[in-house]
Amino acid sequence: MKRILYASGSVLTGDEMAHVVALYATALAQSGKADTIFVPVIKDGRVNSVEIVIGPASQLIIEDAGDEFDEVFDDTPHLAELKAKLERLEHPEQVHPHPASDEDSHSLDDF
Repeated sequence: MKRILYASGSVLTGDEMAHVVALYATALAQSGKADTIFVPVIKDGRVNSVEIVIGPASQLIIEDAGDEFDEVFDDTPHLAELKAKLERLEHPEQVHPHPASDEDSHSLDDF
């Protein structure tokens, strides 16, 4: 488990989730963007989730927090979603213009 510390407190989450949160925060900062993400956490000994806003001004610290909850913690769905967001940010979909043809040429008289 890892503890993510931020301006107003901290949350306890899985190792890989914390790592991907850090990578995503870095990618957002480099692109000058912000996003709200859902992070599964352990709170009061139970699995829960929190929303975290991260962006260019985010300052996160990630530290080891032991392995007490590793067996009951499953962050798979949230982790997959966050990895997909990171992938889209790092490798945006390319838009390829359609080459113009004579059929594409219209004048105002055509409408």
